[in-house]
Amino acid sequence: MLWSLLLFIVTISILVTIHEYGHFLVARMCGVQVECFSIGFGKKLWSHKFSSGTELVIAMIPLGGYVRMLDGRTAQLSENSEKFAFDKKKIWQRAAIVFAGPFANFILALIIYWIIFLMGVATYPVKIRDIIPSTPVATVGVPAGAELKTVNNVKVESWNDVNLALISAMGKSQVDFSYIDNAVNDDNHQEVHKMVNISNWHFDIEKDSAITAFGFIPKTLEIYPIVSKIIPGSAAEQAGLKVGDMIISYNQHPCTNWVDFTNTIKKAGTIDLKINRNNEDIYLKLVPKVQKNGEGVAGFYPTSDAVITQYGFLEGFDKALGQTALTTQLTVRSLYQLVTGVIGLKHLSGPITIAKSAGQTASYGFTPYLYFLAFISISLGVINLVPLPMLDGGHLMFLFIEKIRGKALSDKAQERFLRAGLVLLMVIMGIALFNDFLRL
Repeated sequence: MLWSLLLFIVTISILVTIHEYGHFLVARMCGVQVECFSIGFGKKLWSHKFSSGTELVIAMIPLGGYVRMLDGRTAQLSENSEKFAFDKKKIWQRAAIVFAGPFANFILALIIYWIIFLMGVATYPVKIRDIIPSTPVATVGVPAGAELKTVNNVKVESWNDVNLALISAMGKSQVDFSYIDNAVNDDNHQEVHKMVNISNWHFDIEKDSAITAFGFIPKTLEIYPIVSKIIPGSAAEQAGLKVGDMIISYNQHPCTNWVDFTNTIKKAGTIDLKINRNNEDIYLKLVPKVQKNGEGVAGFYPTSDAVITQYGFLEGFDKALGQTALTTQLTVRSLYQLVTGVIGLKHLSGPITIAKSAGQTASYGFTPYLYFLAFISISLGVINLVPLPMLDGGHLMFLFIEKIRGKALSDKAQERFLRAGLVLLMVIMGIALFNDFLRL
């Protein structure tokens, strides 16, 4: 819980700082005086005032932040200061300042995906092990062993891509997908396209996977007990393991199930290994190093069907741009499904679920956490653009109305909308928190 809480604070702080910096940067570009840039709410823990007049504040409650600008609606303006006030700027300038916050979240996600693709991503064929009878996909006759290529015209490179694409299809009348049948003796391996009727397809996304509910049983990644990489200074290196060694047995148990072997390593006890190196059997003792969570780690990788693909600078940017667009599209679709009732309110998540997810993804490694951070950043950007008072989208709506009418709504009318928006947001947050506690 402490680890999850710490990761939650770090995650929220990063996202809020970037969001508010978007507002701040465009405000300064438009000549608006920024009085305060606060990371967090409540009592000041630290502050510094710059020569520009902006006070940077680190506050006690790290669950948000704000940028306070000079504004004639909340302060008396002198004749000289009017030109630096937010409310005195042109509509397009104010709209740009408001939009800059969510836009900064999309840019952050783009940069994170770019870093991931530059570091390299593990990919392996998205193959179907079997089809579940009496499911939507069972009606179109997909062969076992087929490799999925697209779902609803979205290229899929992992089962996570398949899952997101199927969830986004909920509420539609059909799903189209394509696959390659590797069992066919054809060097060209033509893609086969199928259309599945999902008019009566319903499932609980909290309890069931969209993949299995649709009818796919994924083929798991093939892992072979052959050492492909050894981390320098690890227990594996100290034991004398080398790349290419085949693990025959451990503690006199045949090494036929990699999961069982890794579970033995996690117990952090001494392991007697029998390996084959250059057609010669060798016996070694592996002493896993104990991590802070008490689990043992050996420090070597097996051989698998996965391929690590590292992209170049421009190619990585292009991939990141596509991933950002795809994730944004799926997030908008999911929000639409929530509003229209395709996805029930019981699936709303609040800060507790986000904290748990942050801790879990970070425990899987740095790259999974980066994926999580990019996804939450895009979600924050999309939600903030919803035309609801109290959100950036609501302020953009007020500016749009002002542009159409030729004048702004009265302060009283705006206040009524803001109060209604606040009540609605509190209700939504209450439902999300209630769902969080039910999931504990």
